[in-house]
Amino acid sequence: MAVLQSNFSEDIAPGYPGMDADGELSNIISGTLEGSTACAFGRPVYAGTADRGVSLTVSADLRGFALAHAGNVVTATRAADTYAPGDTLPIKNRGKIWVTSTTAAAKDDPVYVTAAGAITNVATGNTAASGWVFDDTIAAAGLVRIVRR
Repeated sequence: MAVLQSNFSEDIAPGYPGMDADGELSNIISGTLEGSTACAFGRPVYAGTADRGVSLTVSADLRGFALAHAGNVVTATRAADTYAPGDTLPIKNRGKIWVTSTTAAAKDDPVYVTAAGAITNVATGNTAASGWVFDDTIAAAGLVRIVRR
C-alpha cells in the first residue's frame, strides 16, 4: 500500500482571514452591509444607519469582524472572499478569529483599526477595537488570531 503521509508538522496550518479560529466561547451576530464597498472576510465592521445595518466606516461602534462564508458565490458584484453591499454577513463579536494584521504584534497587544479598516497594534491615530487582543505573536505583517473574551 502506498504511503499517503510520512511526515507531520507540530502545528496545524494557519487559517485564512475571517476563519473561525476554534471552538472557544464566542458570539456571532448578523448584519446587512450598507454602502457601496465590498467587505473582505476578517474585516472589522461597525454600526450602520439602518436596523441591523453594518458599515465599513471606522467608528467607536465596532460590531465585530466579518466571518468567512464558503457559500458566497462569485458574481459581477461580489469578488471571491468578500461580501457585497446588501449581503447579510455573520459577524464575530466575541471569541477568536483569524485576521490579517498590517504590523508585527505580540501576544496580548491590543487591536487597533486604521481609518482604512486595516488591523494593527499601533494606537497612534487609530481606533481601538475595544476588548480585542492579539492571541499570537507575529514577527511581521500577516495572518494572526485575535480574541475577545
